[in-house]
Amino acid sequence: MATTDQLIKTVFNKTFKKKTYEELCIGKLAHVDFKDTIDMGDTIEVLLPGNVTLFPSDGNTLTGNAEEVQVATTQIKVDHCEAVFFTMNDAKKQQIENAPTDDAKIDLIAEYSNDAVKKFAAKIDEEYGKLYARAGMTISDSAVTLSSANISKFFALMNAKFKRGDKMGHTSWVQNKMLAIIPPEMTAVLTGMTDLQYVESRAKEIVNGYVGRLQGWDIIESNNIYSYEDDGQVYYQPLFGQQGATLAGGVQSTFKLIDNIPDKGFNTEYKGKGVFGVGAPRADLFGTQTVKLSISL
Repeated sequence: MATTDQLIKTVFNKTFKKKTYEELCIGKLAHVDFKDTIDMGDTIEVLLPGNVTLFPSDGNTLTGNAEEVQVATTQIKVDHCEAVFFTMNDAKKQQIENAPTDDAKIDLIAEYSNDAVKKFAAKIDEEYGKLYARAGMTISDSAVTLSSANISKFFALMNAKFKRGDKMGHTSWVQNKMLAIIPPEMTAVLTGMTDLQYVESRAKEIVNGYVGRLQGWDIIESNNIYSYEDDGQVYYQPLFGQQGATLAGGVQSTFKLIDNIPDKGFNTEYKGKGVFGVGAPRADLFGTQTVKLSISL
């Protein structure tokens, strides 16, 4: 049976990658590469999904030179680091050690690991949220006032922006892959709308923050959407894009937690760090719009 120290490190490190991705909200727009060996200052290349041209055909065998799949790569600088450094008192360690099974021990340790993962994912989302300025698609140069009367039209207009494409067979719209990331205040405007559809399969796939589907957009709520106040009015920058293809990121795949007993102490110390970098390489798949809200109770 593993020692308590070994279990604590295992729970942090083995579940870190999966749970970090599940906890991302804005990060669902990103192709995230999890790397085992990266550190602060590294530069990594992230390869984003490619696309191909759709063209008319007479149904006969195709000849000539095949098109090379168009892909996008981006260089991501690993320039963010978040760390944990904690100790566990004897009472807590005894509680873990006295648990009847390893699964029960893991559940107790998970109180610490799950909290760390949630906070780490929130930090990544926060950095993704700051990339709104790189968005290539907007509806209007000025702020749009949203209410329950016009918010569905707002999502429909952004839908049209993405669907128009480049007239060469490439479109920025892929059915069942389009995400709108909104602040909680916008969710309040959507409350009670009959055309907001809850799609259980998408909720299970997205996991965290799922609100529902409107005008083809799967909507995710995030506290990390950029906002600012001007003259007593709050403005928001909701984000729109393709799931896993609009943004890019490189993230350390485990927290690499280690344990240590300090020279002048009795309780074991646990320390670890996670590093990451983010970028916005696909302006053609990235939308935003400054909005203000009109909410009636």
